Amino acid sequence: MRYKKLTKAEEEKLADAFVAQALAMGLKGNKKLPKDIKLQVRDRVMASIEADRKAAEAQQARRQEHEAAEQTFTWKPAIRRR
Repeated sequence: MRYKKLTKAEEEKLADAFVAQALAMGLKGNKKLPKDIKLQVRDRVMASIEADRKAAEAQQARRQEHEAAEQTFTWKPAIRRR
C-alpha cells in the first residue's frame, strides 16, 4: 500500500467509513476493528478517493482546454475615423 497525503475531507471520509463498518459489525464503544477489515475498508475508500481525484483532474484539463480556446479569439472592431 502506497502512502498518499489526504486532504481534511478525505481523512474524514475514511474515518466515517471506519465508523460505519464498526457499527455494521456491531462494535460499540472504543473497540478496534480487525486489521483485515481495516485494510478492506481503506482499499475501498482509497479507490473512491483516487477516482474522485482523476475525475477532478480530467475536469480541470477540459476547463483549461476550453479557456485556452476562448483566449485565442482576437477579433477587434474597425477603428472609426472622425
